[in-house]
Amino acid sequence: MKKIIYIFTLLISFAGFSQFGIEAGYTSSKAKLSGGNASITTDAVSGFGVGLLYGIEVSDMFKLETGFRFGFATVDGESSNSWGIPLTGKVYFGEGGFHLRPGLSYSSTMEDVDTSLVKKGAFSGSIGLGYDISEKFVILTHYATQLSNSAGPDLGEGVKLKGSGFVVGLQFFF
Repeated sequence: MKKIIYIFTLLISFAGFSQFGIEAGYTSSKAKLSGGNASITTDAVSGFGVGLLYGIEVSDMFKLETGFRFGFATVDGESSNSWGIPLTGKVYFGEGGFHLRPGLSYSSTMEDVDTSLVKKGAFSGSIGLGYDISEKFVILTHYATQLSNSAGPDLGEGVKLKGSGFVVGLQFFF
């Protein structure tokens, strides 16, 4: 965790051109537990997310975004809230506002969980598309999948627990 905060601080400190912003969006996610020849997939869970953004212009065709996000959802009447630190690239296509959004993130649950069954945090990779409506507004969508296994040691050897999700959001830069 200290390394993630250190990298986040370096990105903010050494940026020549940067923008601060906020974001909000709809999320839909599900989890898959697999081991051996069997697997179980949960029903999709909907929620919403909000966050603070920090955009860094590397060149006219490439930008980086990082920030701090919160996700809010309810699973079987129980809250399932989380926080995350993303690092997203924005690769622009020509002169328009369309861009490809590859990214990596670390997220962690804010709930009290039995860590012998499930780990609190996980790394994810994402791919998506975005469009700059103006210099201040961006609409985006992306699909993310967990890269690390969230299964705790008590679930047994060879058992994998991973999540995936879909996001549609709007960003506003100051």
